[in-house]
Amino acid sequence: MTDRTALVAGLRRLGEEGRPASEAARWVMRQMGDDFKVFPLMVHFFSAYHVPVARLREMECWEGLGLGGPLSDAQLDEAIGPLRVRETPLS
Repeated sequence: MTDRTALVAGLRRLGEEGRPASEAARWVMRQMGDDFKVFPLMVHFFSAYHVPVARLREMECWEGLGLGGPLSDAQLDEAIGPLRVRETPLS
């Protein structure tokens, strides 16, 4: 699944369930499969949640990307904070 609307809807659902950022990011990565790139991951998060761009940039250092980043799941979850769902997704 790489449909942007479906990905944002799935992220919104995970946020409403109270899931942490690391879990939501892994879900997007699985959905995107071979199409996965870090920048679209951040764009999807920005569309679904109230997260400042500066905090989203922390994702680039997350070990979950498999690129050798130093940021653990717990550190990413803390940096991003609770996933506050946007009332109206960005279009």
